[in-house]
Amino acid sequence: LRFRASGFAQHRKRLGLSAREMALLLNASPLSVYKWESGQAKPRAAHLQAIATVRKMGRREAAKRLEELASR
Repeated sequence: LRFRASGFAQHRKRLGLSAREMALLLNASPLSVYKWESGQAKPRAAHLQAIATVRKMGRREAAKRLEELASR
């Protein structure tokens, strides 16, 4: 899987998510999301799979998934 920091940041903004919310969806820390977006670090293989899944989501699906995670 290919990863571009700028594409990742654009998709997060397109979904209307904060770095914290994106981190919840990816099971990562908000600091990791920040570093991935700024190009300071690259996600590991496990997170790349999660990012690929989130890339396929729309706003509604992302919001629904966040609600499910919050209710646990």
